[in-house]
Amino acid sequence: MSTGAGMKRVLAGVLLGSSLAFLVGCGVVDDTLEGLGASGPAPSSSPPSSAPPEPSATAEGSIVVTVEIDSDAATATDLAVDIDSPSTSQSLYEDEVQVPFRHDFTVSTDAFFPLRGTTVEVHAAPDATFVSCSITVDGEVVATHRSEGSGATATCERRLQLGPS
Repeated sequence: MSTGAGMKRVLAGVLLGSSLAFLVGCGVVDDTLEGLGASGPAPSSSPPSSAPPEPSATAEGSIVVTVEIDSDAATATDLAVDIDSPSTSQSLYEDEVQVPFRHDFTVSTDAFFPLRGTTVEVHAAPDATFVSCSITVDGEVVATHRSEGSGATATCERRLQLGPS
């Protein structure tokens, strides 16, 4: 056997051994073996929290979209909400809503782009001087609009945009 082939084997063995030692040191191998043997995640050592769960934690594998309407009148009119999702598109249409108004929509995350867009349109009641809307996704406000005057219409929209803006 030539010394070149023997040297390659030794070098390959050293590289393999050092890679394995690195992975064990980082906990990758232990975590993988633990995951294969356990039926669920490892128990947490921290005490349970008394704080309410985050909006995104309300349903496993879902996004929570919250629509809010406000006005200085008791009602708002012609509310139209459209949630565009490949698996769970939803709509809400009301001739009149009591304000402040709030409605949560739950969108499944089982698609590549689970939430393609949300559109809200609402009109001020005849006795109102303003109407406003907002869209919140998993606790983060992503769109707001306030419209003032007689016959005011507030429109909020949040669309998935690919590429530069």
